[in-house]
Amino acid sequence: MFTIRSFESRTISWWYDQKDEIDFSPSYQRKGRLWSKEDKSYLIDSILNGFDMPKIYLADFTFFNSELNENRRPFAVVDGKQRFEAMFDFFDGNLTLDKDFLYLDDPTLILSNLSFKDLKTTHPKIASKFENFNLSIISIITDSDSLINEMFIRLNKSKPLTGAELRNAMKGEVPEKTREIIKHNFFKDRVKFNTQRGQDSNVATKLLLIEFRGKFVDTGKGQLDKLVDDVIASESNNLNSSYLSIVHVLNNMNDSFINNDPLLSSSGLIPVYYWFYRTYGDLYKDIRNFLVQFEQKRKANRTGILKDEEYTSYDTLTRSVNNQTNLQGLFNVLTSKWKVWLENGNL
Repeated sequence: MFTIRSFESRTISWWYDQKDEIDFSPSYQRKGRLWSKEDKSYLIDSILNGFDMPKIYLADFTFFNSELNENRRPFAVVDGKQRFEAMFDFFDGNLTLDKDFLYLDDPTLILSNLSFKDLKTTHPKIASKFENFNLSIISIITDSDSLINEMFIRLNKSKPLTGAELRNAMKGEVPEKTREIIKHNFFKDRVKFNTQRGQDSNVATKLLLIEFRGKFVDTGKGQLDKLVDDVIASESNNLNSSYLSIVHVLNNMNDSFINNDPLLSSSGLIPVYYWFYRTYGDLYKDIRNFLVQFEQKRKANRTGILKDEEYTSYDTLTRSVNNQTNLQGLFNVLTSKWKVWLENGNL
């Protein structure tokens, strides 16, 4: 079953009252809070000045009980999450009009930096214009997760979605395991790189890929996407075994690194660190101390205080961290210096 139809016309205020009935984070969705304050204020500007707004698409579960209704809500956002967040932020007082806001119906009014509450107090008719703005909502009625995911991908094809965001909407075990991996405290607390656009999901899929293959491989977008297809096509695969191995290694890494660890500022090096902890993490608990000194020596080598070809090689290899040869090379340099560390207690 797959039906698309227009939802009856409802105002922003009506949908605001229904916000607890909407699942904003179904599995295929992008993370929230991607829009800047300027982006959100621009949407409010468009509404108050009478401009049209693109349609919002909702999975509609009010017709029958579907297994797709993960969080047991009547609706789930397929496309329009950032717009909902902007409108509701304005309602809640977490967003104000832009400092350069111009009200086209009366340009003499000074409304810059006003909140919705301010508008209600000083210009109730303008506030009412926002409250009573009718949203164009499209209902998607289906019990097929693949069609919901396909709809999400098609709606967002012309938008700058990352490979991780599009992969998240695909079917199969790989997206499911990826979502489980990024719930690990290592990704929630320890990493320092930005995860707003699915960088954590991208790294998690890389870990699945190299663990699934049992060695370093190319980890570019094409290979990550191919993993999704390969696992689906495989009649018997070891993805769950790979997942359990990853959780075990991440437990060791989580115990070793600190919150917002400066060593974890680059997402590209996580697969190398992962393989290093996979190899040595069960036997040694002071790996982070080694990595701290390794980075200190590497910095000294870059500034000319040291002259060490291995550190120079490591710097060169970090320029392309999706390449199988480079990943193996980075691991080899770490291993070489690790042996020095074990022998001497320092580098």
